[in-house]
Amino acid sequence: MSGIAQIGTDLKKFIDTTFYAYLPKVKKLRTLFRENQVDPTQVTTEYFKMTQTYAEATGYTGLGTTAPLLADGSSPELASFGTEDATSTQVSRGLGFKIDRKLLNSSLPFQKEYVVRHSLELLNAIENQVNTTLNTNMNSNAGQSYTATGGTWATTGDPVQDINDAKNSFKKRSGGIAANSIALHPDDLTQLENDFRFQNTLYSATSNVLDGGKLTPNPMGLEWIDDTAVTKGTFLMCARGMFGTMQVSENYKVYPKDLGVVGQRYDAVFTWVDQYELPFYLMEGSGI
Repeated sequence: MSGIAQIGTDLKKFIDTTFYAYLPKVKKLRTLFRENQVDPTQVTTEYFKMTQTYAEATGYTGLGTTAPLLADGSSPELASFGTEDATSTQVSRGLGFKIDRKLLNSSLPFQKEYVVRHSLELLNAIENQVNTTLNTNMNSNAGQSYTATGGTWATTGDPVQDINDAKNSFKKRSGGIAANSIALHPDDLTQLENDFRFQNTLYSATSNVLDGGKLTPNPMGLEWIDDTAVTKGTFLMCARGMFGTMQVSENYKVYPKDLGVVGQRYDAVFTWVDQYELPFYLMEGSGI
């Protein structure tokens, strides 16, 4: 924003520009969803949700029976399809801040910095709440679960074994689809950064654990997302964009209001609904 010499009379456009520039840097769990921009009046709150179950012999399927041999003239058995009707509700989060008339009438750089700082604080606050809600919903809707063995990663646990086991379980239960993303708390990510198997091999040729490591690009074939919204000691593994949809009907709309001699206020609102059509592409892990 340093290239803007001074703020014009329409601060809404300036705030919108700030959101547009910084939003990609702050959203975390949202990136795992297939995100759609929709009209606020056309949001579909009902959807079909797959309800498959898993067995080693048949994999993860919604059909209620196997396919037996048919005698001449006989008909196949009827099987359930494995879906259920699900509903969702739009959720809105919003915050606002005030600019008094002295700042409105000022052309000093302080005015610009004031608006940028408050806009970024507002953006971060809303995004944190959005991702906290998504973390709760993702855990409750995950069609797969995994519990780490051998202790937590900070004690006696083996993160490589846990991740490989979770990936193997994910692939079997999702009909051969491999997980490509994992989200976890930053405190749990530090355990991986201190493990030479996750560090850049250029810096750990002798397999010595560094005090502060550098992760290889997509270690273990996964994109690693650290977000404080994820509950510590857990992780969310998924096939990105396949397990659910996030419909955004208000992507940070700014509503200005003139307060007369007091100044002006600017309210920002973000409205979305998350839906989990194929939850078997999402795993909730614990015990790390």
